[in-house]
Amino acid sequence: MLEKDLLRSIENPDAQLAAEAQAGNVDAEETLIRKYSNLVMSKTKAYFMAGADSNDVMQEGMIGLMKAVRQYDVSRNTSFATFAERCVTNQIISAIRSADRIKHKPLNTSDSLSRPITSEGGEGDSITLGDTISANLADTPEEMLIMKDVTSYILHNGDNVFSDLEMQVLGESMKGYSYDQVAGRLGRSRKSVDNALQRAKKKISNYLWK
Repeated sequence: MLEKDLLRSIENPDAQLAAEAQAGNVDAEETLIRKYSNLVMSKTKAYFMAGADSNDVMQEGMIGLMKAVRQYDVSRNTSFATFAERCVTNQIISAIRSADRIKHKPLNTSDSLSRPITSEGGEGDSITLGDTISANLADTPEEMLIMKDVTSYILHNGDNVFSDLEMQVLGESMKGYSYDQVAGRLGRSRKSVDNALQRAKKKISNYLWK
Protein backbone atom coordinates (compact mmCIF):
# COMPACT_ATOMS: atom_id res chain seq x y z
CA MET A 1 0.00 0.00 0.00
CA LEU A 2 1.30 3.49 -0.81
CA GLU A 3 2.28 5.68 2.14
CA LYS A 4 -0.53 8.18 1.52
CA ASP A 5 -3.03 5.32 1.33
CA LEU A 6 -1.71 3.98 4.63
CA LEU A 7 -2.18 7.39 6.23
CA ARG A 8 -5.75 7.53 4.96
CA SER A 9 -6.47 4.10 6.42
CA ILE A 10 -5.11 5.20 9.80
CA GLU A 11 -7.26 8.32 9.78
CA ASN A 12 -10.25 6.29 8.58
CA PRO A 13 -10.29 2.88 10.32
CA ASP A 14 -13.30 1.80 8.28
CA ALA A 15 -11.15 2.16 5.17
CA GLN A 16 -8.60 -0.19 6.69
CA LEU A 17 -11.32 -2.70 7.53
CA ALA A 18 -12.62 -2.48 3.97
CA ALA A 19 -9.14 -3.10 2.58
CA GLU A 20 -8.72 -6.12 4.86
CA ALA A 21 -12.15 -7.44 3.90
CA GLN A 22 -11.28 -7.14 0.23
CA ALA A 23 -8.12 -9.13 0.95
CA GLY A 24 -10.22 -11.96 2.36
CA ASN A 25 -10.46 -11.09 6.06
CA VAL A 26 -13.93 -12.35 7.00
CA ASP A 27 -13.77 -10.82 10.49
CA ALA A 28 -13.12 -7.36 9.02
CA GLU A 29 -16.05 -7.77 6.64
CA GLU A 30 -18.38 -8.87 9.44
CA THR A 31 -17.24 -5.94 11.60
CA LEU A 32 -18.19 -3.44 8.90
CA ILE A 33 -21.51 -5.19 8.23
CA ARG A 34 -22.43 -5.06 11.92
CA LYS A 35 -21.33 -1.44 12.25
CA TYR A 36 -23.42 -0.24 9.32
CA SER A 37 -26.45 -2.49 9.78
CA ASN A 38 -28.21 0.44 11.49
CA LEU A 39 -27.81 2.43 8.27
CA VAL A 40 -29.66 -0.30 6.40
CA MET A 41 -32.30 -0.44 9.12
CA SER A 42 -32.94 3.31 8.85
CA LYS A 43 -33.46 2.97 5.10
CA THR A 44 -35.73 -0.02 5.61
CA LYS A 45 -37.95 1.97 7.95
CA ALA A 46 -38.38 4.65 5.31
CA TYR A 47 -38.92 2.38 2.33
CA PHE A 48 -40.93 -0.71 1.71
CA MET A 49 -42.14 -2.17 -1.55
CA ALA A 50 -45.87 -2.24 -2.14
CA GLY A 51 -47.12 -5.79 -1.75
CA ALA A 52 -43.82 -7.00 -0.32
CA ASP A 53 -42.46 -7.58 3.15
CA SER A 54 -40.07 -4.96 4.56
CA ASN A 55 -37.50 -7.76 4.72
CA ASP A 56 -37.23 -7.44 0.93
CA VAL A 57 -36.06 -3.86 1.33
CA MET A 58 -33.73 -4.91 4.15
CA GLN A 59 -32.23 -7.57 1.89
CA GLU A 60 -31.61 -5.06 -0.90
CA GLY A 61 -30.02 -2.70 1.59
CA MET A 62 -27.68 -5.43 2.83
CA ILE A 63 -26.72 -6.22 -0.77
CA GLY A 64 -25.85 -2.56 -1.20
CA LEU A 65 -23.76 -2.63 1.98
CA MET A 66 -21.89 -5.73 0.81
CA LYS A 67 -21.17 -3.97 -2.49
CA ALA A 68 -19.81 -1.00 -0.56
CA VAL A 69 -17.43 -3.22 1.40
CA ARG A 70 -16.17 -4.94 -1.74
CA GLN A 71 -15.99 -1.90 -4.03
CA TYR A 72 -14.71 0.80 -1.68
CA ASP A 73 -11.50 2.40 -2.95
CA VAL A 74 -9.27 3.49 -0.08
CA SER A 75 -7.22 5.69 -2.43
CA ARG A 76 -10.13 8.07 -2.93
CA ASN A 77 -10.92 10.95 -0.61
CA THR A 78 -14.34 9.59 0.29
CA SER A 79 -15.25 8.24 3.71
CA PHE A 80 -16.51 4.68 3.85
CA ALA A 81 -19.67 5.90 5.61
CA THR A 82 -20.52 8.22 2.70
CA PHE A 83 -19.79 5.52 0.13
CA ALA A 84 -21.79 2.91 2.03
CA GLU A 85 -24.86 5.14 2.30
CA ARG A 86 -24.74 5.85 -1.43
CA CYS A 87 -24.42 2.15 -2.27
CA VAL A 88 -27.27 1.15 0.05
CA THR A 89 -29.54 3.89 -1.26
CA ASN A 90 -28.77 3.16 -4.91
CA GLN A 91 -29.38 -0.56 -4.43
CA ILE A 92 -32.77 0.01 -2.80
CA ILE A 93 -33.98 2.60 -5.30
CA SER A 94 -32.74 0.58 -8.29
CA ALA A 95 -34.53 -2.51 -6.98
CA ILE A 96 -37.75 -0.58 -6.46
CA ARG A 97 -37.64 0.91 -9.96
CA SER A 98 -36.81 -2.36 -11.67
CA ALA A 99 -39.13 -4.70 -9.77
CA ASP A 100 -41.60 -5.97 -12.40
CA ARG A 101 -44.22 -6.86 -9.81
CA ILE A 102 -44.53 -3.25 -8.68
CA LYS A 103 -43.83 -1.59 -12.01
CA HIS A 104 -47.18 0.18 -12.09
CA LYS A 105 -47.84 0.31 -8.36
CA PRO A 106 -47.01 3.08 -5.89
CA LEU A 107 -44.04 2.88 -3.56
CA ASN A 108 -45.15 3.23 0.03
CA THR A 109 -43.21 4.53 2.99
CA SER A 110 -43.75 3.96 6.69
CA ASP A 111 -45.83 7.15 6.48
CA SER A 112 -46.71 6.68 2.85
CA LEU A 113 -46.54 9.48 0.35
CA SER A 114 -49.54 7.84 -1.30
CA ARG A 115 -51.64 7.72 1.89
CA PRO A 116 -54.93 9.66 1.48
CA ILE A 117 -55.23 12.74 3.63
CA THR A 118 -58.44 13.25 5.64
CA SER A 119 -59.98 16.69 5.49
CA GLU A 120 -60.91 18.71 8.58
CA GLY A 121 -64.49 17.59 8.17
CA GLY A 122 -63.40 13.97 8.47
CA GLU A 123 -64.28 13.05 4.92
CA GLY A 124 -61.78 11.24 2.76
CA ASP A 125 -59.87 13.26 0.20
CA SER A 126 -58.16 12.09 -2.96
CA ILE A 127 -55.17 14.33 -2.15
CA THR A 128 -52.13 12.43 -0.86
CA LEU A 129 -48.99 13.33 1.01
CA GLY A 130 -47.21 13.05 -2.31
CA ASP A 131 -49.31 15.93 -3.64
CA THR A 132 -49.10 18.33 -0.76
CA ILE A 133 -46.65 19.79 1.72
CA SER A 134 -46.75 21.75 4.98
CA ALA A 135 -44.17 24.21 6.29
CA ASN A 136 -41.15 22.28 5.06
CA LEU A 137 -40.36 19.72 2.38
CA ALA A 138 -41.88 16.80 4.28
CA ASP A 139 -43.85 16.12 7.43
CA THR A 140 -41.77 13.23 8.72
CA PRO A 141 -38.07 12.27 8.80
CA GLU A 142 -38.91 9.27 6.62
CA GLU A 143 -40.40 11.44 3.90
CA MET A 144 -37.45 13.84 4.08
CA LEU A 145 -35.05 10.91 3.75
CA ILE A 146 -36.84 9.61 0.67
CA MET A 147 -36.92 13.04 -0.96
CA LYS A 148 -33.20 13.53 -0.39
CA ASP A 149 -32.35 10.01 -1.50
CA VAL A 150 -34.34 10.11 -4.73
CA THR A 151 -33.26 13.64 -5.64
CA SER A 152 -29.62 12.67 -5.15
CA TYR A 153 -30.16 9.48 -7.15
CA ILE A 154 -31.73 11.42 -10.01
CA LEU A 155 -28.91 13.95 -10.14
CA HIS A 156 -26.10 11.40 -9.83
CA ASN A 157 -27.60 9.41 -12.68
CA GLY A 158 -27.47 12.45 -14.90
CA ASP A 159 -31.21 12.73 -15.32
CA ASN A 160 -32.42 16.27 -15.90
CA VAL A 161 -36.00 16.36 -14.62
CA PHE A 162 -36.05 19.58 -12.58
CA SER A 163 -36.21 23.17 -13.75
CA ASP A 164 -33.68 25.63 -12.31
CA LEU A 165 -36.28 27.07 -9.94
CA GLU A 166 -37.42 23.63 -8.80
CA MET A 167 -33.82 22.65 -8.09
CA GLN A 168 -33.24 25.84 -6.11
CA VAL A 169 -36.42 25.39 -4.08
CA LEU A 170 -35.62 21.73 -3.42
CA GLY A 171 -32.13 22.60 -2.27
CA GLU A 172 -33.30 25.28 0.15
CA SER A 173 -36.20 23.19 1.45
CA MET A 174 -33.92 20.25 2.17
CA LYS A 175 -31.93 22.52 4.44
CA GLY A 176 -35.04 22.79 6.59
CA TYR A 177 -36.25 26.24 5.56
CA SER A 178 -39.98 27.01 5.55
CA TYR A 179 -41.89 28.32 2.54
CA ASP A 180 -41.54 31.91 3.73
CA GLN A 181 -37.82 31.52 4.36
CA VAL A 182 -37.22 29.91 0.98
CA ALA A 183 -39.22 32.65 -0.71
CA GLY A 184 -37.14 35.30 1.03
CA ARG A 185 -33.83 33.63 0.20
CA LEU A 186 -34.73 33.21 -3.47
CA GLY A 187 -36.56 36.50 -3.90
CA ARG A 188 -39.74 34.73 -4.96
CA SER A 189 -43.34 34.82 -3.79
CA ARG A 190 -44.56 32.14 -1.40
CA LYS A 191 -46.97 30.93 -4.08
CA SER A 192 -44.15 30.58 -6.59
CA VAL A 193 -42.14 28.51 -4.11
CA ASP A 194 -45.19 26.39 -3.32
CA ASN A 195 -45.88 25.69 -7.00
CA ALA A 196 -42.24 24.85 -7.75
CA LEU A 197 -42.03 22.46 -4.82
CA GLN A 198 -45.28 20.74 -5.75
CA ARG A 199 -43.98 20.21 -9.29
CA ALA A 200 -40.67 18.87 -7.97
CA LYS A 201 -42.40 16.45 -5.60
CA LYS A 202 -44.59 15.13 -8.41
CA LYS A 203 -41.54 14.61 -10.62
CA ILE A 204 -39.80 12.72 -7.82
CA SER A 205 -42.88 10.55 -7.37
CA ASN A 206 -43.20 9.87 -11.09
CA TYR A 207 -39.49 9.05 -11.43
CA LEU A 208 -39.57 6.53 -8.62
CA TRP A 209 -42.79 4.59 -9.00
CA LYS A 210 -44.51 5.43 -12.26
